[in-house]
Amino acid sequence: MELTYLIYFDFETDSIQDDSQQIQLAAIAVCDQTGQEVDFFEQKIKFDASKSDPTALEVNHYSALAWAKAEPEARACSLFTQWSKPYLSIEMTSKAKGTKYKVGKLAGHNASVFDLPRLRRMYGDGFFPFAYQVRDTLQRALWYFDENPELVRPASLKLSVLAEYFGISSDGAHDALADVRLSAGVARAIRKAEGKL
Repeated sequence: MELTYLIYFDFETDSIQDDSQQIQLAAIAVCDQTGQEVDFFEQKIKFDASKSDPTALEVNHYSALAWAKAEPEARACSLFTQWSKPYLSIEMTSKAKGTKYKVGKLAGHNASVFDLPRLRRMYGDGFFPFAYQVRDTLQRALWYFDENPELVRPASLKLSVLAEYFGISSDGAHDALADVRLSAGVARAIRKAEGKL
């Protein structure tokens, strides 16, 4: 049996505005068959800190030293593409030539609204090696609490709040790599609560 993977990904940005600069991209590959993390990716991205919201940078653990080896966005995109190649699991067929190729299955927290549009912009007109649909743990949590009205719903469905609700430490939140691991943990916790693990 061929193993398949889910790629949890997350951006950190220098503000919450739509035109914010991406400052960090991280991802983990989780094996569908075992539910285990098998690899990770983390890249700081060069940006103009003088144009950034200082509060956002503080929340995202920014320091000049930590970003000393940051790469330009185009290079970060290329590195992410190379890293993801072993974990592309969805087989597609080219409409033009009928050739087979694979794209990746993406997941994340609030990723369909926040992270996916940023990732697509980062790839620009180039080939996008991922499916356009994202498995979103925010949406998963919404359905979970809607379908289980007897549960006391947390005060918000922010990632760190959901993690704490399910007994997952949210230390390091707002670091992209920590956040993708939290997203995967929340997804596992919901599956376990539903008796699917």
